[in-house]
Amino acid sequence: MKFKFFVCALFLLNWTVTSAQSFKWNGNLDRVSVNGFYKIALTPEIISKTANKDLSDIRIFEKQKEIAYLLRQLPDNIYLLDTSALKIEHYTNIPAPSVTTTEDKENKRTIVSITFKVPYQIDKLKLNLEGFQYYRRTTWISEKNPLVNQKRRHYSEDKLTNIIISSEKQPTIDLYGENRYKQLFLIIENEDSSPLLIKNIEAYQKNMELIAYLEKDKQYVIKTGQLNMEAPKYDLSYFKDSISNTIPSVAVLNFEKNTNEALDKESGLVKKSWMWGAIVLLIVFLGYLSYYMVREMQSKKQGN
Repeated sequence: MKFKFFVCALFLLNWTVTSAQSFKWNGNLDRVSVNGFYKIALTPEIISKTANKDLSDIRIFEKQKEIAYLLRQLPDNIYLLDTSALKIEHYTNIPAPSVTTTEDKENKRTIVSITFKVPYQIDKLKLNLEGFQYYRRTTWISEKNPLVNQKRRHYSEDKLTNIIISSEKQPTIDLYGENRYKQLFLIIENEDSSPLLIKNIEAYQKNMELIAYLEKDKQYVIKTGQLNMEAPKYDLSYFKDSISNTIPSVAVLNFEKNTNEALDKESGLVKKSWMWGAIVLLIVFLGYLSYYMVREMQSKKQGN
């Protein structure tokens, strides 16, 4: 009986924590006039609001009905053949970061801090330099400030990628895999040459899109921003090769924080009270169980 009570209390605790989660962001899809497959661009704004880097928390709803979709993105190896060309048609521009430069004269390095307003999926950086006709420098990217100790000039070389930039071609840096970066550091090895002058830095995200079958005049909503969701498994994934690449696009309108946030917060307070109640019950039960075990041990000792 005690064990069953313990299991029920754990179940109640898990339910309260799980049910307190909700989608934090949503946006309406523009209504379509013809039934069919449509592609929905995942802009940097949308992806920056996802809770999971693998985009597993994205869902499309029509009222309470979940709508199947395919996630389509170009693999990394497509871009390895020609890294000199930006291929801008495959990318979406990310809002410009702020750039600050620090000269480390002692180690003959330039440290460039690249800071974004929110964490973005960053797949490519384009460096716009000025004042130098000829240059060739070794550079590397780090997520952490490499200059750990300003006084001792000690470096932590936690490198994400290495690249040589040269005046022979537009300097670009590719970053691979799922990521979210709010700040990056570019380290330029100057050796005995003068530091490069950085005019600005442009950041890009690879184009990613959802493919979904939409019906005319129905209102669809895209939602995201819920932690610990598993990627959906739809039957549609078995038919991805039969869907054309030239299907029309549909826009996401008014992508914003959940308008029911106030209601969610109120509901969350109730759920939190249940959660704390469950925790108190567990503590009481464990205390009683400990007391019971101590009494049993004392009784056995007295019996001996």
